[in-house]
Amino acid sequence: MAKLFLLKPNFTDMNMDEDSKFYCPSCAQVLGIITYYPELKEKLDITFIDFKRPRKEIVDLVGEENQGCPNLILSKDELTEQGDASYLDEYGDYYFQNNPSLIAEFLAENYGIGVPH
Repeated sequence: MAKLFLLKPNFTDMNMDEDSKFYCPSCAQVLGIITYYPELKEKLDITFIDFKRPRKEIVDLVGEENQGCPNLILSKDELTEQGDASYLDEYGDYYFQNNPSLIAEFLAENYGIGVPH
């Protein structure tokens, strides 16, 4: 099952105003797609993680340099022969993508949901 990592909302950033709470607009965009297509909740392993780096759950799979969120990660053997990996980058035994638009395209092509209009 593909893993989707999203940042938890209301995080703080010690490099900015520590009294302010933030959310990740890119994570919110992908979460919006999942809200439109709730069947994706059964097809993806969705994990909300902390903003603080390193994000061990992601680093363990695709390396420290690829720990941005949102992050869709799947093992190479999970992608079927019909699956299109052109939307994905490679790291070791995994494919991943952390661009929300490319995640949306991958989800549309591989899970049969709508595409942006």
